[in-house]
Amino acid sequence: MKSNSPSEDRNDPEIRPGYEYLYKQQPSALLSDTLILDAMLDQIQDTVYFKDAESRFILNNRVHIRQFGMRDQKDLIGKSDADFYPKVFADISRRDEVRVMETGIPMIDSVEQAVNASGEIITFSTCKYPLYDSSGKIVGTWGISHDITQLVKAEEEIAQVNAKLMALSMIDELSGLYNRRHYDHMLKITIDLFTRKRLGGIKADFCLILLDVDHFKKINDTFGHVAGDAVIRSIADQLIAHTRSSDFAFRYGGDEFSLILQDTDLVSGRIIGDRLRRMIEESPVLIDGIEIPVTVSLGIVDFQDERTASALLNRADKRLYQAKSEGRNRLCG
Repeated sequence: MKSNSPSEDRNDPEIRPGYEYLYKQQPSALLSDTLILDAMLDQIQDTVYFKDAESRFILNNRVHIRQFGMRDQKDLIGKSDADFYPKVFADISRRDEVRVMETGIPMIDSVEQAVNASGEIITFSTCKYPLYDSSGKIVGTWGISHDITQLVKAEEEIAQVNAKLMALSMIDELSGLYNRRHYDHMLKITIDLFTRKRLGGIKADFCLILLDVDHFKKINDTFGHVAGDAVIRSIADQLIAHTRSSDFAFRYGGDEFSLILQDTDLVSGRIIGDRLRRMIEESPVLIDGIEIPVTVSLGIVDFQDERTASALLNRADKRLYQAKSEGRNRLCG
């Protein structure tokens, strides 16, 4: 009959490979500690590993063994991360473990990425702790890593969805330009920014343009709302194509648009605005083989230290009304 004494268990050939190191450290608690550790290593779904002072594996649980595409614990003993991972990862891992051994301070919840046996990138939340012998001397490290790959993927997917929702909340669906809600926000931010620049002694200008489609109701009544929508999209395309990356284009209302031209004085703004007017005039919209002529009226103002967006908009709106009253298809300001 098999004896349960620690001394005989220590020489038992059926002892699980890798436990010898631990048996030598705590022979007085061999049975209870072994059973507890065995249950933990066999059943826990996180990776658990023990390393010596040279960061070589001395004990690994089943999940960790499978991660390397192996079945036998003995195949890992004496190996290190350098035998399985790229040098950069192995060097970082070794550096962390040396720091833990030198300071005795655990490393908690460090995020690591590696490539598993199937070539997939996996992400772990890892904790590393000092491994003590019976005299209290640090003789290595042990660690536990929780696979958070799916969590990271889910967070990335949520972030992408949120980014799309955020974009949708700022974009006008028909024109593809920023919408009125984002317009109000950006105009306030721009006023605040250029006010701070000027208070700081920086010469800074920006222009605001309002434009709308001449006789848009007549286009809808004559050619239908499909044609009206095509006109809106055509103008939006012109605004996107012929403005700078630093400018902002918005669909302000039904057939009304607006531009914020940053770092632009009134003279330059007039040149940009009139070029857009001519581009739109020279680009009739084609619907069912019929060319629909399109023109726009524009009002432009430069920033004159207005404290509110409504004050700046009020000046621009007056210039737009002037352009309409003077015959349309022109820029005033």
